[in-house]
Amino acid sequence: MKLLRNPLHENPAASTVRADALPFPIDASARKRLTSTTPDELPIGYYLSKRFLDVLLAATITLFVLSWLLPLLILINALMGNYPVFFVQRRVGFEHRIFNCYKLRTIPMNPKKRIGRWSTFLRNNKLDELPQFINVLKGDMSIVGPRPHMLSDHRNFSKALGRQYFGRLKVLPGITGLAQVKGYEGRVTSLEKLQGRIRCDLTYINEWSLWLDLRIMARTLLILVKRPK
Repeated sequence: MKLLRNPLHENPAASTVRADALPFPIDASARKRLTSTTPDELPIGYYLSKRFLDVLLAATITLFVLSWLLPLLILINALMGNYPVFFVQRRVGFEHRIFNCYKLRTIPMNPKKRIGRWSTFLRNNKLDELPQFINVLKGDMSIVGPRPHMLSDHRNFSKALGRQYFGRLKVLPGITGLAQVKGYEGRVTSLEKLQGRIRCDLTYINEWSLWLDLRIMARTLLILVKRPK
């Protein structure tokens, strides 16, 4: 794990974002206050209780579900031509630390081959995210928290929103989060979606409780069950 040097332009001018870096224009309104400021330091009880819940649930899921489901998905993924079956991507986590985020590959290595129904099925049901429970056990991620961004998105989003963006890095990133259950998931295609995602991330940190984590987990499962296949 590496530490990302410097806080990536904590207070840059919005104009420093390259015109082609984001799919939407950035202006002064991007830097409006999204929520109350996150605390400089979270209590030790937060980290201990949250880590206990993460290890307990991740170990249980790994033992009773992933132990048989993940090998099955890996086998089918290989047969469908999605290999190497794992997709490893560098992402930014707690306190700017860079870590390898694990996913099942859904994009064929052959650029001429189209994304098939199997890959779409994995994505729609979030099954490609299952290897991230390994990240949870390693301590790179939590089950619930702000989603970890790619390095390029991290740079662009921080330049667009300034110092308040970095408040989301005070906790471990999550497999799911408040932003995701509120509808701010997937590719960021507008300034409003970016602001909404970061606002949810900061609200989650300010209002965190074990009960909130459990509600977000339950809401995530409910969304997956109701989502069209």
